[in-house]
Amino acid sequence: MASEASAHLDVLKALYQTMVMSREVDLIEQEYTARGEAVFHVSGAGHEASAALNPFLGPQDWLHCHYRDKALMMARGIAPQQFFLSLFNKDGSHSRGRQMNAHMSCPQLRILSLVGPVGNSALQAVGVANAVKADADQPLVLCSLGDGTTQQGEVLEALAHAVRETLPVLFLVQDNKLAISTSTAGKTFYQTPAGDASEFYGIPVRRINGRYPQSCLETFATVVAAMRQDRSPAIVVMDVDRLHSHTNADDQRIYRSAGEIEQVRESGDPIANLEIWLKAQGVQDEFFAGLADSLRSDLRTQASLAQRSPEPSPTRTALKSLPATLEDPSSEYRGSPSATGENNLVMLEAIREVLKKRMSEDERITLFGEDIEDPKGDVFGLTKGLSTTYPGRVRNSPLAESTIVGVSIGEALAGKRPVAFLQFADFLPIAYNQIVSELGSMHWRTDGGWEAPVIVMVTCGGYKPGLGPFHASSYEALAVHTPGVDVFMPSTAGDAAGLLNAAFESGRPTLFFYPKICLNDRENATSSDVEKQLVPPGKARTVRQGEDITLVSYGNTVKLCLQAAAALSPQGAQAEVIDLRTLQPWDKKTVAASVEKTGRLVVVHEDNESAGMGSEIITVMAETVTRPFRVRRVARADTYVPCNFANQLEVLPSYKRILETAVEMLGGQVVWKLPPTAQEGYFLVEAIGSSPSDESVTVARWLVRPGDTITEGDHIGDLEADKAAVDLRSPASGLVEEILVPEGAMVKVGTSILRLRIGEGQEVSKPLTKENPGEPLVSDLRLGPATQPAPLASSHDPGGQVGIQAVASVKGSRVVTNLEISRMCPEWETEDIFKRVGIETRPWIADGETVLLLATAAAKKVLRQTGLTLSDIDLILVSTGTPPAHTPSLAAMIQMNLNLDEPEPVLVPAYDFSSACSGYIFGLKQASDHLRLRQKDRVLLVTAEVLSPQVDMADYGTAPVFADAATATLLVGSGRAGVMKLKVLETAIGTYGESGEILRLPANPSDKISMDGPKVYLGAVKYMPQALMDACRRVGMEPQNLDLVVPHQANQRIINALRQRMKLAEDQVYSNIGHSGNTSSSTIPLCLEELLPLATAGQRWGLTAFGGGFTFGGAVVEVV
Repeated sequence: MASEASAHLDVLKALYQTMVMSREVDLIEQEYTARGEAVFHVSGAGHEASAALNPFLGPQDWLHCHYRDKALMMARGIAPQQFFLSLFNKDGSHSRGRQMNAHMSCPQLRILSLVGPVGNSALQAVGVANAVKADADQPLVLCSLGDGTTQQGEVLEALAHAVRETLPVLFLVQDNKLAISTSTAGKTFYQTPAGDASEFYGIPVRRINGRYPQSCLETFATVVAAMRQDRSPAIVVMDVDRLHSHTNADDQRIYRSAGEIEQVRESGDPIANLEIWLKAQGVQDEFFAGLADSLRSDLRTQASLAQRSPEPSPTRTALKSLPATLEDPSSEYRGSPSATGENNLVMLEAIREVLKKRMSEDERITLFGEDIEDPKGDVFGLTKGLSTTYPGRVRNSPLAESTIVGVSIGEALAGKRPVAFLQFADFLPIAYNQIVSELGSMHWRTDGGWEAPVIVMVTCGGYKPGLGPFHASSYEALAVHTPGVDVFMPSTAGDAAGLLNAAFESGRPTLFFYPKICLNDRENATSSDVEKQLVPPGKARTVRQGEDITLVSYGNTVKLCLQAAAALSPQGAQAEVIDLRTLQPWDKKTVAASVEKTGRLVVVHEDNESAGMGSEIITVMAETVTRPFRVRRVARADTYVPCNFANQLEVLPSYKRILETAVEMLGGQVVWKLPPTAQEGYFLVEAIGSSPSDESVTVARWLVRPGDTITEGDHIGDLEADKAAVDLRSPASGLVEEILVPEGAMVKVGTSILRLRIGEGQEVSKPLTKENPGEPLVSDLRLGPATQPAPLASSHDPGGQVGIQAVASVKGSRVVTNLEISRMCPEWETEDIFKRVGIETRPWIADGETVLLLATAAAKKVLRQTGLTLSDIDLILVSTGTPPAHTPSLAAMIQMNLNLDEPEPVLVPAYDFSSACSGYIFGLKQASDHLRLRQKDRVLLVTAEVLSPQVDMADYGTAPVFADAATATLLVGSGRAGVMKLKVLETAIGTYGESGEILRLPANPSDKISMDGPKVYLGAVKYMPQALMDACRRVGMEPQNLDLVVPHQANQRIINALRQRMKLAEDQVYSNIGHSGNTSSSTIPLCLEELLPLATAGQRWGLTAFGGGFTFGGAVVEVV
């Protein structure tokens, strides 16, 4: 008994010395911080009793310490100098100056790396415990926590997992009653409204008083001994007092009373209390005398040496270096699939076979995720059979993504090679804390001391009916933005196998995204020798060579880019298609070399546009490529993926949108010939899959024959999909006309496989299952060197402001309805007219009205509104395509009529110009140029168009559209800024000449207007956005930020197309065409006249027009 007591006393004396050394290190750190020679300090004062656990730990045990566990870490073996090196963030510190000084790590002592987000350690601790539970030396894992940390979700998940798996984790909670300044009383898992809890999740809660370290030894000894035997978790709550402020950045006097602070110092100091107890046990004064002083002298020397030690060099990567084989591009092998398809593997099978082969060769590899055990074998069947082949190494996880990744990180820290499965990329954010804070930073923050080579498998993407929000996202931009992890997204089976092998070989943390619609794509299968396949990270694959335009994509969108490239080829345009395959690192050299060659770059990605990979790629190309080049992004809009499949195809990048973007960049035009549909009275039954991942199905058997009568819902056949058999049920009632696909044949999902004759008038709703925009008709491509479009003429000059004082209009007095049009043009139905052009009524001139009459009336109206006369006007500009004569000009005749009201003739200059529907913006440009030089002048801008007499009632494209009106706008220079209603900030105009074959307004008034509507439509939706964007960017804004866009009122279809192409909100685009028709250059001022009374100061409006010639223009105005 005497020897046991002596040994017990020796343990406590050693504990006392460690605690004093820890306190002295704290005090020295505080001194340096107070002098400004160190910048951050965390005190462990009051928490030193955790070191009482150390006598019962062995070298086999693992410690995830609390940041106040300085005494415990010293007792474990970390030298004081490491604390000082960390205090000064020196090169010799465990993290080479990267970690905050309290966040220690020591792989040699199995002290795991601390990190800022408290609680993260808990899931790692249970992961380590799962890896070492069966070891012969019975290790346990310490998870040391503060009381505030106990409410973190990761902590509660870790406790649950430790119970579920019976893991030897000691959860040591150091309860100082504060989470910085917040009282934790009643806010922990071990307290209930009824009082202290005796257990949690079935784990007994033991309590000890850390103010008296000697009282803690027995409980620690008992708990540790029990854990080594039963390998179960334990919870110990140690009451302590925090003797100092939270950190040097905190002042506890703000939230703790002076009395409380003094009380805890007097009664809560474990060193003082242990010293009293040791003296009571007969320990002599000479043991205590000078101990602190002698320690302090040596510690000061160590601190001084640490302060003078070398500074670290910054590192610009958080990634571990790759093995030489993965740096060598020649090591790539993607398989050699059979042309017949025999023995080929689709992506799903290739991934499964790589996992199977790797598991057979390396017992450290384990799989952990939701539903991955047999018989389910993953919701897509990817792991099917693996848990049967490798029992215990393929485990179903709880429905907790943080647990999946956090536990896997812990297993990796303990030397395992875990593969974690996240069922959908949409659930990645739930696990993101563990990914960004732990997985990505581990190698960097420990300078390679700890490695966490976890492969996280993530199913991603949309493009399948039935998928929607939270099942169709990709989130690769979030992943790529995370330092320290590789990010892969293959589009083919060979790349999937090669990249997965590379992930195992690299030893680096990897986020491996695999797109759902690629899983069973037999067109991109690989050979069965997957163990040989390897794709070096950071090396893109040029899928198709080309000289004219570069399409960069990855994952689901590669196939869409290839489809677009194939559509360009017949027109002589060769697109180069690059599949990045790896997004971090990504192949900058291959992309740059391609853009140097083509001068045109389109980046396509499924994640949303803002801050996506497209932004990154385009920015790097802007920094790298030496020649001028044009760029576009085709990405998901900044919204979520809808379940409605037609909407999904509109939101996600589509073949149609990619092709249209490429054609636009090549200066061409594309119209779509709609696909054929089933004949009236017939219904086509299509092949369906068992799940969104199915690409192909086999017709196993037909249960019907031609001539059979069937009813909606009848079982008509069996299909074999990749994951399950499918009972094919008829979506309609009718007579089987023809079986289009025989038994045994394999077809794509969505293929028509049976034709059904249905009853007359029967309507059958068929959901959209695939994109099918029709046949693209591409024309007018401009191949050769790519350059930016020629800049449009600009009126921008900071020297003088120009503004609009007033706008007035006069329309033809005859109101023509659609009913009247349909009577003149019998082929038109009243409803069809409105659907086609969006016009209900239009103003035409009545008998006796002329273009001169309307124009003069509009000019007089604006002069009356402003109280001016002709003598106040300095220039008259008239935009007209329908003057009464070439000479005299309409402008001269208007001036003549206005002079009738003057006592003496006013010789104000006046002239006509003809820019068709763009005339108003061309006029603004001319007026602005004049007024910036003559800042006190006034310009009268008149638009006068009488088109109805030249409308051909036999021409369905023009008869319902054109109308008659004149407008007058008074513009002033900066010398009259006080009367401005609108400032003209910028105008941009341009011309793309054509012969008149597309749009012609003949000079002879008896000849009729001719117009090729589809070609005019293509020109309008191309050049109107371009002109407006040019004007906007010259004033430093994007069109989407305009308060309102006022387009030329050509027809409602063009207005809608402009809005959609420019991604504008519906209420952001103004339209009055319903009752004004297309009055050519008068449409925009007609809109302004309506808008000005309702305008709000500071609003910015965009104007844009397209007209015959072709002419086009854009302008930005601001409401005063």
